[in-house]
Amino acid sequence: MRRQPQPQPQPSPSLCRPARAERSAPAAATPAAPAGDGALTPQALAAARLAEATAIPFDVAAYETVRSLDRLDAWIAEAFAAGVVAVDTETTSLDAMRADLVGVSLATAPGMACYIPLGHRSGAGDLLGGGHAEGQIPMDAALSRLKVLFEAPDVLKVAHNLKYDHLILVRHGIDVAPYDDTMLLSYALDAGKGGQGMDELSGRWLGHTPIPYKDVAGSGRSLVTFDLVDIDRATAYAAEDADVTLRLWRVLKPRLAAERLTVVYETLERPLLPVLVRMERRGISVDRQILSRLSGDFAQSMGALEAEIHELAGEKFNLGSPKQLGEILFDRMGLPGGKKTKTGAWGTGATCWKTLPSRATTCRGASSTGASSPS
Repeated sequence: MRRQPQPQPQPSPSLCRPARAERSAPAAATPAAPAGDGALTPQALAAARLAEATAIPFDVAAYETVRSLDRLDAWIAEAFAAGVVAVDTETTSLDAMRADLVGVSLATAPGMACYIPLGHRSGAGDLLGGGHAEGQIPMDAALSRLKVLFEAPDVLKVAHNLKYDHLILVRHGIDVAPYDDTMLLSYALDAGKGGQGMDELSGRWLGHTPIPYKDVAGSGRSLVTFDLVDIDRATAYAAEDADVTLRLWRVLKPRLAAERLTVVYETLERPLLPVLVRMERRGISVDRQILSRLSGDFAQSMGALEAEIHELAGEKFNLGSPKQLGEILFDRMGLPGGKKTKTGAWGTGATCWKTLPSRATTCRGASSTGASSPS
């Protein structure tokens, strides 16, 4: 699931799609040369997959909008034949426990992806939100077929940030398995080397900038929920997400063996995903009396600390005001090391606080003289 409404480059203006039967399958990339004993090493496979993923261009016009059960059955059959399918859901909210499912996208090979609209509505300007948009498969019928695919033990499902999609689908009675998560793969391989978001990984590994969310759903006052996005534009955005996810999986998965990180992913990162899903679905039990008591204790402790600070400063001031805090520390109490910002106010950022603990004695000594001297 990708939902990043930050300003990004504009997508290709062409958003129309020919029927899937009219387009040819993408050409297979030339595999890397095998090792001397005839076996393809993990390192060679990783290099070959990277070359393949970047060699096949992205073409949003080639993605199909699935509007009939016959076409959905064809895509499901293709997923079974491939043995792996990238999956992405489109919804109305980032909150997976409240979001409504709008559509599902699939990808079975680089460049071969589709979008299945299920909950798009017409009449964005209507106060009542409009009605169900035409040309969509009934949700129950589509999900009953997708359930067979998503729960099939012989088809690997791949997603980016699968926890979100899993939470959405499990609310519709679908328990996705087996699975891989490209976000977790990237984290296991490259933690600390950059972000793990789909857009960033696509740029890093595929040299491709996906369509920004704001280009299909708007921004600011013009922002709409995904169910009000035009289905053709939704197809370009959603199917591309599935396409990107599958390519990332083909690039990242071989690196686990090549870099000897398979155990980290298989025994730690991947098994934790369903645990987190169950935790988020079940929530927590809260003892309101204990929380209320803790809140009172914390309030008393904070009040005592605030009183001590005012005593040390020699006057009362607003602890939440960086300007007043800077004046107390560096003007009235005369602590060394203060630096002023471009606005002329004293800086009270993290670098300032790192040096203050070693001056606790200075602070207490300054308060005894600063309280009686003019600032």
